Amino acid sequence: MSVRKLALAITSRVNNLRAHGITTSRLALRSLAMAASISGSTQVLLVDDCSAQDQLSSHTPFQDPFAFDPDFRWFEPIYQADFEDIKPKKRANRGWFATYDRLNLYASRPEGGPDESKLDSGWGNRYDIGYMLREDSGWLMSYIDMSGPGKFEGFDRERLNRLNLDQLTGGGTVEPRFGLIVPRTDRNNPGFNTRFAAIRNSQNVIDFDSFELNKTWRLEPYHYGGMLEPMVGFRYMKFDDLFQRMDYDAGLFSDPTGALAPGAAEIVTTEKSRAQNDMFGAQLGFRYFKFQDRFRYSAEMRTFAMANFQCNTLQTTEETTYYGGTTVTTGDDVLGYFINNTRPLIRDNQEFVFGFDARAEVSYQITKMIELRGGFQLIDIAQGLWRGRLTDPSTRTDQQALFVGGTFGIALNR
Repeated sequence: MSVRKLALAITSRVNNLRAHGITTSRLALRSLAMAASISGSTQVLLVDDCSAQDQLSSHTPFQDPFAFDPDFRWFEPIYQADFEDIKPKKRANRGWFATYDRLNLYASRPEGGPDESKLDSGWGNRYDIGYMLREDSGWLMSYIDMSGPGKFEGFDRERLNRLNLDQLTGGGTVEPRFGLIVPRTDRNNPGFNTRFAAIRNSQNVIDFDSFELNKTWRLEPYHYGGMLEPMVGFRYMKFDDLFQRMDYDAGLFSDPTGALAPGAAEIVTTEKSRAQNDMFGAQLGFRYFKFQDRFRYSAEMRTFAMANFQCNTLQTTEETTYYGGTTVTTGDDVLGYFINNTRPLIRDNQEFVFGFDARAEVSYQITKMIELRGGFQLIDIAQGLWRGRLTDPSTRTDQQALFVGGTFGIALNR
C-alpha cells in the first residue's frame, strides 16, 4: 500500500470516530437535558402544589380536626423548667381548644318597678370552642346560657279543703298504673301533705342566651411577653323578661259553664306579660393574655351594636275550683275545676341596642393542656330592651340590663 492510500484511510477513520463521538455526545446531552427538564418540572409542580395547599389551608375557614397533629397528651405533667425554656409565643397554644365556665351573675331589675336598683343572683353556663392556625389566625365560637335570675315574691294560701285525707290514708279513686289519686286537681300539692295555692309575683325573672362567632388574629408578643388577639364577628342575643301578678279569691261563685248552682269556690287569677327581645348584630373586641410561671392572666373586651326585634304578649288566666254548697270542710271533694284564658294581647316593636361584654380571668396550668381558672364577667346592654308588663304606662321599650358576677371553670389547650 502506498503512503498516500494509508494517509487517506487514517483520515477517514478519524473522521468516522469524530462523527460518532459528536453524535453520542449530543444524545447524552439531550438525555441529560430532558432529565433535568423533567426533574425541574416535577420540583416546580411539587412546590406549586405545596404552595397551593399552604394557601388553601391558610384561607379555608374550617379544617379537619386532626390537621393540627394533636397528641392528646392532656394529662402529661409539666414542670417549672419547661416554663423557663419556652418563649411566650411558643407557649401560646395552637390547634383546637375548648373551655367551660360556670357563671354566677347578678342581674338588674326592670326600670320603673319596685327596688329597681337591686341586683338578683342567677346561674348560667359559658362554652367556648375554636382553633388557632400556625399562621396565627383562627375562629372562636362562644355560647352563654343564663336561666335566671328567677326572683319571685309571694305566699302559699291554704285552699278551702286544706288536705286530701284519701291520699294520706291510701283510699279514694286511684289510677291503675301509678296508683295516684284522680282527678289530679284533688291531690295534695306535690311534696306536701296539704293543699294550697302558690301565689307568686315576679320581681326579676329573666332568661338570657348569647351566641357569637368571631374571626381572631394573634399578634407578635410585646416586650414583656403579653399577647394581643383582636377579633371581629357576629353576635345574637335573646333576652326574655317575665312579668307576673297573681290574686286569690274565695267565696260563693257559679261555675264558668253555668251548669252548677252558686256554691263555695276559689278563683286564682294569673296575669302574665312576657317580653321577648331577639337581637342581631356585629361586634369588635380583643383578648389580651400574659404568662407568669403556671399562671395566665387574661382580659377580654367586646363592644356590640344590634337590631332588636321585640314582642310582648299579655294574657290572663282564671283557675276556678268549685266545691258546691255554702261551706267547705277539710277533705271535701272537688266537684269541678275550670280554667279560662283570655285572648292574648300582642304588640311588636323594633329598637337599637348597644353595649359591651368585659371578662377578666386567672388560670392555673395543672398539666400540659389543662388549666383551672376563675374570673369576672360584666355584660352591659345599655339600651333597647323591652321589660315589664305590656299595659303598664311606665313600661318602656328602651330599657337597660346589667349582668355582673364571677366565673369558674376549666380550659383545654387554651
